[in-house]
Amino acid sequence: MAPPDTPGSASFVVQYRIQAAHIGDFTRMVGELAPSAAASAGFLGTDLHLEATGTSPTVVWRFATIEQARLWQSSPSLASFESGLEGFSTAKPVHNVLVNPAPASTASTVITTRVKAGGDAWFADWQGRMGAAQQKFPGYVGQRVQAPVPGTNNDWVAIVAFETRADLERWENSPERKALVAESAPYVQRYDVRPADSAFESWFAKSESGGKPPPAWKLSAIVLLVLYPIVMLEFFSVNHLTTDVLRLDPALGVFIGNAISVAITGFLLIPWASRLLQWWLVPPEAQASRRTWQGVAVVVGLYALSIAVFWLLIARFPQLMP
Repeated sequence: MAPPDTPGSASFVVQYRIQAAHIGDFTRMVGELAPSAAASAGFLGTDLHLEATGTSPTVVWRFATIEQARLWQSSPSLASFESGLEGFSTAKPVHNVLVNPAPASTASTVITTRVKAGGDAWFADWQGRMGAAQQKFPGYVGQRVQAPVPGTNNDWVAIVAFETRADLERWENSPERKALVAESAPYVQRYDVRPADSAFESWFAKSESGGKPPPAWKLSAIVLLVLYPIVMLEFFSVNHLTTDVLRLDPALGVFIGNAISVAITGFLLIPWASRLLQWWLVPPEAQASRRTWQGVAVVVGLYALSIAVFWLLIARFPQLMP
C-alpha cells in the first residue's frame, strides 16, 4: 500500500480515455512504467483508479514536493508511455498537479456539481479544460477532482486552491472562468461553490455566479435557527442520559452534548438549511433587497415557531426537563 499523503506533498493526476478492448494493454503499460516512476526523486507511490467501464482510468503519481511531481510530468519516460497509448486512446490525457493537501495558508473553494444523466464524459473533458485555464492564473496551487462514486456519491467534487484570497477571487471573477461555467450549464443539474478556509462560510453554499459569500449575519441567523432545536432536544435526551443515567461529571456531559450538537448542525442541518434558503443567502442583485426582507420574515417566523413548540412541550411535560 502506498504511504499516505503528507502536508506539502503533491500528486500528478492524469485522466485517460481508453478503448474498451485495450484496457488490459493500458494496465500492463502502467505496470511497466512503474520502475521509472519509482526511480524518480521524491516518488511516494502510484494509484490506478478504474471506474465501472474501465474506459476512463485515472492514474495518480505521488511525490514529496510539487517540483518533483512536475519533473515527472515532463519526463521522457512519461512522454514515451503516453506516446504508446495513442493507438487506442479516444481523447488526449488530462494532466493536473495537485498539492496534498493545500497548505493552510492557501485560499481554496470546494465545488460540488451534479451532472445531468449521460453528461459525465463531457463533464470530465470540461473539468480538464477548467484545470488548464486555472493554471494560467497567478498564485495557482492545484486542483483535486473526485468523480462520482456509484452508490456513495452522485456528485463531482473539485477543490481549487490559490496562494491568496486575492488570487482566488481574480480567477473566480475572470471572463475565462465565467465562460467555462456558462458552457457547462446545459449539462449541469446543480452547482455549489463553498469557501473552504473560514469557520461558518465553509458550511454554506456560495452563489452560482461566483459572487461573494453570504454576509456573516445571515450565516449566523441560520446557525441559530438549526442549533436551537438541537440544544432543546438535548435537554430531553442527552442531558438526562449523561446526568441521571450515566451520572457523568457535568463538564464531560456538556462536552458530549456540544459535540453532538456541532456534528448534527455542521454536517447535516446547516448544509440542508442553506440549500433551502439559498434564495435568501445569495439573491440576485436586482432582487437582493426584497429577498433579504422576505428571508428575515421567514427566519424570524421560524424562530417564533420553534420557541412556541418547545414552550408548550415543557409546559405539558415538565418532568422531561433535567
